[in-house]
Amino acid sequence: MRGVVRWLVVLLSVALPACTSWQAHYLTERMHKASQEEVAARLGQPTETKPLQGGGTEWVYHYFPDSLFNYAYKGHPFEPDCQEYILTFDDRQVLTYWLKQECVE
Repeated sequence: MRGVVRWLVVLLSVALPACTSWQAHYLTERMHKASQEEVAARLGQPTETKPLQGGGTEWVYHYFPDSLFNYAYKGHPFEPDCQEYILTFDDRQVLTYWLKQECVE
């Protein structure tokens, strides 16, 4: 029985991180460190940008899966399986927050 439990623990420790997109991993690692320039170099130009009241900027990216574990190509936000990343930069243009969600109209 213990062998089965250990096997399940190993399997889950490998499988669960694989569910995280490379974008999410990058944004988590670079929060409060990456500049807009660095983010654009890694993720490309955002789909949308807008200034925030009180300073800062919001960037929006739309991604669609090209495989089970990789959201790699951009497209129209109303297509099925669209994932939206909303990034917030402060007035120094440093990434301060990000959110991943299904695309909304």
